[in-house]
Amino acid sequence: MTRIMLIASVLLGLGAMAPAMAEVYKWTDPDSGDTQYAHAMPVRDPRIKVIFVIDEKTGVVTETIRYLTPEEEQELKAQDDAQRKQLERDTYLVKTFLSVEEIERLRNERVETLDAQIQVKGALAFGQESKLTDLKTELAQYNFPVKSDSDLPAAPEDLLLDYARTLEQAQTYRDDVEALEDRKTRINAQFAADIKRFRELKGLNASNSQ
Repeated sequence: MTRIMLIASVLLGLGAMAPAMAEVYKWTDPDSGDTQYAHAMPVRDPRIKVIFVIDEKTGVVTETIRYLTPEEEQELKAQDDAQRKQLERDTYLVKTFLSVEEIERLRNERVETLDAQIQVKGALAFGQESKLTDLKTELAQYNFPVKSDSDLPAAPEDLLLDYARTLEQAQTYRDDVEALEDRKTRINAQFAADIKRFRELKGLNASNSQ
C-alpha cells in the first residue's frame, strides 16, 4: 500500500505510533547519503524526499511517505484559504439574507450609489475638459507648444500653469470615473456569484427565488 501524506502533523503522529505498529522507517540521510533505519520518524527535513514504512516482521514496505514540496505547500495553503473564504461567505449569505430579492435589493442600492458618484465625477471631468478646450483656444495665439522657429510670443506663465492644472484635474476625474466603473463591474459580478451560491445553498432554481 502506498500513501502520500500531506500534513506534517499526521506524519509526526504516525511516527509516534511506530513502536506499537512494529514499523520501521527507512530513508536516505541527506548529508551522508547513507540509508537510515529507525522506529521513529526522522526530524522533518525538506531534503528528505521519501520515507518508506516497513513492516518489521515481514520486511514488506507498507507505505511511502513524501513531504510536500514548497510549491505543493503553497498550493495546499491557497486551497485551504479559498475554502475558508467560501465558508465565511456562505455563512454570511445564509445569516444575512432570507431571499434572492433581498440580495438584489442590496445590489441595486450599491449600484445606484456608484452610478450617482460616476455621474458627479463625469460632470466634473466634462467641466475640466471644456475648460481645456477654451484654454487651448487661448494658447493658440502664443508659441504653444513651443517651436523654435515660431514668431508668436511666449505664452504667459499663469496661463500655462492654469492649463497644466486643468489638464491634471481632468485626468484625475477621468481616472475616478474609470475606477468607479471598474468597482461597479466587480460588485455586479460578486452579487451575481452570491445570488447563484445562495440559490445553491437554499436549494432554489433560477425560476424560484424565494
